[in-house]
Amino acid sequence: MRKIIPRKIKGFRDSNPGLNSLKWHIINSAGTVYKLYGFEHWDTPVMEYADCIGKYLPEADSVDEGIYFFRNPEKENLFDDEGGLLKDSAGNFLLDNHFIALRYDLTAPLSRLYAEQLWDTYKRGQLTGNNAPLLRRYQYGPVFRYEAKLDPGRFREFWQLDFDSVGSADMGVDAEACMVLSDALEAIGLQRGSFIVKVNNRKIFKGYLANLGLADENMEQAILRIIDKADKIGKEGMILELGKGRKDKSGAEIPGLGLDDSLVSRITGFLDDFSHDASRSDVLTNLRSLSGGNIHLDEGIAELTEIDGILSGLGFDEDRVVFSPALVRGMSYYTGPVFEVESTLTFKDDKGNERRVGSICGGGRYDGLVERLLGAKVPATGASIGVDRLAELLTLTNALPQSQQGPVLIISFDAALKSEYMKIASELRSEGISSEVYYGLQKGLKKQMAYGDKKAAPVVIIIGSDEHAKGVATIRDMRMGAAMSADAASKEEWKSKAQVEVPRGEIAAKVKEMLHKS
Repeated sequence: MRKIIPRKIKGFRDSNPGLNSLKWHIINSAGTVYKLYGFEHWDTPVMEYADCIGKYLPEADSVDEGIYFFRNPEKENLFDDEGGLLKDSAGNFLLDNHFIALRYDLTAPLSRLYAEQLWDTYKRGQLTGNNAPLLRRYQYGPVFRYEAKLDPGRFREFWQLDFDSVGSADMGVDAEACMVLSDALEAIGLQRGSFIVKVNNRKIFKGYLANLGLADENMEQAILRIIDKADKIGKEGMILELGKGRKDKSGAEIPGLGLDDSLVSRITGFLDDFSHDASRSDVLTNLRSLSGGNIHLDEGIAELTEIDGILSGLGFDEDRVVFSPALVRGMSYYTGPVFEVESTLTFKDDKGNERRVGSICGGGRYDGLVERLLGAKVPATGASIGVDRLAELLTLTNALPQSQQGPVLIISFDAALKSEYMKIASELRSEGISSEVYYGLQKGLKKQMAYGDKKAAPVVIIIGSDEHAKGVATIRDMRMGAAMSADAASKEEWKSKAQVEVPRGEIAAKVKEMLHKS
């Protein structure tokens, strides 16, 4: 007979208490910053109608590529473009099992949320891009990507932490996005200088390509996709794919775009010119020299100039935010400014090689996302912190925040004293102290103490029948004991400092004192 093997789906993982604690530290720290900037917390379902969230992943072309989807078992009405119920020639309502999709990010569901709130207004023809109401929200939660092949460190389920402003064309919200990302990462615990916010504008490269005679939208998207792969295929591979094509490692033919050598050289030259460090003002000066009167390039330069003025006026200098015209990642998704946060921290891999984690956050302006649902172009901008990726960075680079404190553990010595143990735990909880009675099958003191260590218990309370008869309890400061273990001259010295015997009625007060000292 076939046996059941306990195993996870590939690309998904279990989160242990340590990882969960780290993820919630990231979420709570960044969420506090988001709220300081006026963003409100919204949630959307993990599943949406597939036609409502569409397909916006920049690395995929078809509506079903990269997402988990299925048919709804319930038949529901079909609608026309005005929201009316569709009927057949006999007057019967048309029904269908609509496609349902797991959300692949938090931005597409936001566009559905925003559009649904304004649907009645849209039907009355009152909504335009100039009177769209402002919505500023933040959200966190899991998203799902169906990837046929997983690279190391990538998952099919991961958490994102977004903030967005919908209904604003003001470059102030784009500048603010850079500030929020910087402030949030510092609140999480990353030191200033250990990351940098990079900013570009989709219009810059669009205008530059137009000046080269490459104004076709499809060609522009194809060029961006190839440049976006440069980290994987290398500069030489990028040059070949822009031109005549190449063979990959397996020998398969990768067709090229067929651009002539002079065009390829000018594209790669643009990327090279802006790949080195420079002040924001120098970058803007260099971009203006390339303008050539192209409207898109001029708009992009003007928007970056406005962002620079805001950031400079508020003290966000190049140690936190830089302009990087060579940044193209995710550009096909965006319509204006784009942001990416790159970590400068390094770690040693299994082979002892020094490596960098790279990008940990991203975002930008996406003025066309709501348009397909409402028919009106609504300006919007936002950014997202990759919670799992940032947690991995903090772990790999030993930049973890201080460990979370576990509960006070009450050792279970005598079954007859169980109600007393539970009463002590209740008294501690009434004082706001997390506490736990040990209920495990392994009753030995060493096993219980090991359990306390695993849960990071700061204090352990020991009461056996002898202590109970005398009306006392032994309280052990676990963190002090761990700190003294290497230096204590004897076990007696260790006990005299790391644990104390107190009257039964003074347990809560002594525990509070120990926790305060720690």
